[in-house]
Amino acid sequence: MISDFEAVRENLFPASHGAIEDWSKFRWHRDRTNQIQAYKAHSSQAIAIDVFGTLKMSRDRDRIFDAIAECVGVARGGPWAVILEWTDTDRLLGEPRPTQVDALAVGSAAALVIECKFTEPAGQCSQTAASRSGERQCSGNYQDQINPGNGVRSRCALTGKRIRYWEYIPKIFELDPGADYTPCPFKGDAYQWMRNAVLAAAIGKHRNLQAAALAAFADHPSFPTARKVKRGLVDPSLAGQGAITPISYQQIIAIACHVGRDRALWNELSAWIDHKIARAASRKLDFQEVRNGC
Repeated sequence: MISDFEAVRENLFPASHGAIEDWSKFRWHRDRTNQIQAYKAHSSQAIAIDVFGTLKMSRDRDRIFDAIAECVGVARGGPWAVILEWTDTDRLLGEPRPTQVDALAVGSAAALVIECKFTEPAGQCSQTAASRSGERQCSGNYQDQINPGNGVRSRCALTGKRIRYWEYIPKIFELDPGADYTPCPFKGDAYQWMRNAVLAAAIGKHRNLQAAALAAFADHPSFPTARKVKRGLVDPSLAGQGAITPISYQQIIAIACHVGRDRALWNELSAWIDHKIARAASRKLDFQEVRNGC
């Protein structure tokens, strides 16, 4: 019988394995039964490790991250350190459960906060979700209101919990924290991208570095993030369109092929990712056809 870690290893590009120092202590994505999910063909964590784990272990790492930094508009300069499943242990945003990002790359002059997507959409704000009693902590609008869960009055339920997103949002997105917005600009899936943008700003301020938030995604028309990129990750009416930069796994590997010295490695990774994307897209199409009764 194949073990959990053996199944995960088989689903990860071989050159990325060394990026996981302790497989038993690594922050694996798990389901409600505590089962590791990275063995699945459509696992976003697995494809993130494929790409950024391989970059972490590569002798081309500094050259490639310098090129990525230049591409997204921040300063070059290594050495670059890459941390998979990085958590904000400094609690820069005052979150009770600190944000965990798929990868953090830090150079001598800049930091890259990297959120990775595959077949899934971006996450939405939990404050607008109905509780078992039917109550919602936030109406979905950014306006003066009382959170029925804790009785705190604020425009944003998260601000009422002393979470500091709106300390950074006004500058990044050119929004007035004292104005009302109906609905809240971050009610939908722009919420996750906002979180990464403000985290990048907080890291840059804390470490005195330039910083950028990246949305790494699989570029295929079947996947929601790829489709969203074409329309804009946040509301096009907002400023701060460059607050989070989309970059596909295919683009990253193309950069690696262009500036890296180990062409054979990057060609192998390219084929691996292309195959994984095609397989996940095929399974998604099969599921849709079954659901639609085709």
